[in-house]
Amino acid sequence: MRIGIDLGGTKVSIGLVANNALVGEPLRFYIAECRDADDLVSRMQVAISALLEREELTWTDVEMIGIGSPGPLDYKTGTILQTPNLTMIRNYPLGPRLQHLTAKPVLVNNDANCFTLGEQRAGVARNCAYVLGVTLGTGFGLGFVYQGAIFNGATGTALEFALTPYRDGVFEDYISGRGLMKIYAGLSEEQHSPTEITQLAAQGDTRALECWRRFGKHLAQALIALVMVLDPDIIVIGGSVVAGWDYFYATMQAELFGKIHAGPRGHLQVLRSTLGESAAIIGAAALS
Repeated sequence: MRIGIDLGGTKVSIGLVANNALVGEPLRFYIAECRDADDLVSRMQVAISALLEREELTWTDVEMIGIGSPGPLDYKTGTILQTPNLTMIRNYPLGPRLQHLTAKPVLVNNDANCFTLGEQRAGVARNCAYVLGVTLGTGFGLGFVYQGAIFNGATGTALEFALTPYRDGVFEDYISGRGLMKIYAGLSEEQHSPTEITQLAAQGDTRALECWRRFGKHLAQALIALVMVLDPDIIVIGGSVVAGWDYFYATMQAELFGKIHAGPRGHLQVLRSTLGESAAIIGAAALS
């Protein structure tokens, strides 16, 4: 039995995993409930104990704990670095602290890497050799799994692409939940959440539909560069913002496939995640 933890921008989801499948429902709590990073780790330990009790298991049944966390981070030491999306854990030894509390091995990696690994193990990218994972939520996350293993890069920050300069800012300014809100505000001078923009698009609101079209075009610009470099078998896209899939996919696909080489154009698949939050939990539990 392994424990997988998806540490997101607003909440923590913790699940029991066996043979790359969730055992029962994950437990969740909100980061806003935590006083500081130490309290966050303490709540993780309490939640794991509750999961084990629910399934009539004990800590002796646990092999390891994996955490998918916002990056950048040092996966070798389990220390979070200057992450922009969760200031509470900046420069914090997340892995060692949880390992001290639980007396179990704890491995930490980027949350988008864990999402990608989970999809490669149990999702729409199962057993694919070259998998590019994209998470669209609070931020813009990317991961790459090569021959069944996370590609970390020389310093552990491979695929930390979101802060790459783009237009008048960086890619994440356009490709994220807040990026979507920024695009809509530019079209309407109104502030709406991604959920509201999706609802407006479903009602045929022309500004919302144009907003999603532009979002898809921005996403394609990032993916064009990544496909040219990585040449993946498949791109799997997940996260809360994929609720608008029906409104941005066609534009993204047309722009992407119109600009990449002939080889990937005839080979590449671009699919929506079917695992949801389970992907990052399963991927975190598969860390080694």
